[in-house]
Amino acid sequence: ESSPQPVLVTTEEVYPIPNYGSAMTPVYSILAIWVGGTILVALIKVKAEPKDLENVKSYQLFFGRYLLFFVMGQLQALIIVLGDIYILHCQILYPGWFWLVASLASVTFTLLIYSLALSFGDVGKALAVVIMVIQIAGSGGTFPIELLPGFFQKLQPIMPFYPAMNALRETIGGFYGNNYIMYIGALLLHTIIPLLIGL
Repeated sequence: ESSPQPVLVTTEEVYPIPNYGSAMTPVYSILAIWVGGTILVALIKVKAEPKDLENVKSYQLFFGRYLLFFVMGQLQALIIVLGDIYILHCQILYPGWFWLVASLASVTFTLLIYSLALSFGDVGKALAVVIMVIQIAGSGGTFPIELLPGFFQKLQPIMPFYPAMNALRETIGGFYGNNYIMYIGALLLHTIIPLLIGL
């Protein structure tokens, strides 16, 4: 005879995610996009040389070279998205919107990393790695931000990982209000500083 239960608990899943892997997809996908951008500046020369061209403006050289990083970054993002969907079989309720976030994250990250590498050389490349490490620890992706030191809590809102990961979460678990649009907007705001640095 089973003993009577003092409390009867019923679990109602509002945004069900079936496994831990799907829940961690935003963190590792965004991290992979950043790492891809960091590897690009290590493999491809960032400074464009205006050979046989006259009166070339600096912004033309900037965007002309960035176009290569943009295309390579988009290919990387697409491979990551297709891998999440077809190889890892992560739960993604809205694959199109998921890909859009990955694509915009790639633009934001490659622009920032490219600008740092172009402006500060090897120091800029090292800075991109340092920024990545800080974001892994302090963007609230793997650990609740409320339980982290105050330093990380202050940094979290201004880190590009934060809106990118949260926008991806919306496409995996389900949309809540206008959060998706707000996170996309916040992510795109992170393109302003790299443009100011690079140009």
